[in-house]
Amino acid sequence: MSYDRKRINPNIHKIREFELEKINLAEEFDILQIVGEGWFGKVLLVEHRVTDTEMVLKALPKPYVSIKDFYREFHYGLQLSAHKNLITTYDVAFETAGFYVFSQEYAPLGDLMSNISETGIGELHSKKVAKQLAAALDYIHAHGLVHRDVKLDNILVFRSDFSRIKLCDFGETRKAGTLVTRRNEWLHYAPPEVLAIANDQLYECNTSHDVWQFGIAIFICLTGCLPWQKAAPDDPRFGRYLLWQQGSNVLLPVRRPKLFKLISNKAQRWFRKYLEPRGEKRPTSLSDMPRYLEDRWLARSERPEEEREDETLCPSMYSYHSSPEEKNRLLYTLTQYGIETTVDRTAKKDRIREWIQSSVIEEEDEEKMDEGTSSTAGSQGLSA
Repeated sequence: MSYDRKRINPNIHKIREFELEKINLAEEFDILQIVGEGWFGKVLLVEHRVTDTEMVLKALPKPYVSIKDFYREFHYGLQLSAHKNLITTYDVAFETAGFYVFSQEYAPLGDLMSNISETGIGELHSKKVAKQLAAALDYIHAHGLVHRDVKLDNILVFRSDFSRIKLCDFGETRKAGTLVTRRNEWLHYAPPEVLAIANDQLYECNTSHDVWQFGIAIFICLTGCLPWQKAAPDDPRFGRYLLWQQGSNVLLPVRRPKLFKLISNKAQRWFRKYLEPRGEKRPTSLSDMPRYLEDRWLARSERPEEEREDETLCPSMYSYHSSPEEKNRLLYTLTQYGIETTVDRTAKKDRIREWIQSSVIEEEDEEKMDEGTSSTAGSQGLSA
């Protein structure tokens, strides 16, 4: 997607000297769809009223995101947009009464998480994703940065055959070697050395953290499953993986973890390298990834039924998706208690539309209030 910035309303302009123009979102844009939302803010597909141009706006709430953090994410996005496998960030940014906002290109097929099945995306497509994702991360690392949030949700799909994917979301991106505070990192993707640090303690971010997250993401693409719930000793699957990594054990014979039996011997070698539990031993680069693309990644045998039905493992906890049988049992239980389980999509769209309109009204009211207050009121966020 592209557009001519000069044709757009002059209130939406390239940042100069760290100044943002304050506009009314509802007056400038028609909101077509909520692409995503969370504590980080909202991602909206909009149409600019003056130019009829469709674009994506990422709106970050002022109460939770500082202006410094906003500028960091925005400028990293601009800096990294040159790479074909990194999301394009446009030099358009502004603020509303409650949000800092910048514009990015739209991914019509959504993220990788919404495109993956319970058995993954297959070997051919997994290789396409791995090649592109490795190239994107090496580009980020070449700029002295660490992405820190590599996961399926942040990998956008632009073609149905996965021949064009792009890594997005630079909200957690920092310079390599920076001391960052341990927060509630996404457990499934966090490397063990990060999980070993207590909350609110500092640790140094390293490109090897991205390498670990890359390994987890590709493992899910190949198998449709998480290798473990979290890379910590109290996780049974990770514990078995540690034994396998460490070699023979005096008390317990070393067996290959069951999910890794789905993967060929050659692919297991580089998975074990990228998923090295010792951070200081793990590679800091993915530059050697292309040499593995010619190898077979999936084992030739089919997925054994006895492993699928192993009752010692909880599919809903360890599998990337719950099984259809589990979902049907849950739906049956809910209906037995009189809880409605069907979704009226028309009603859902109406509720979304009403919610958007109510948000717009709230924002307009705030701006009217701002007119009667001091000039410093414009920098205030939404009330908690």
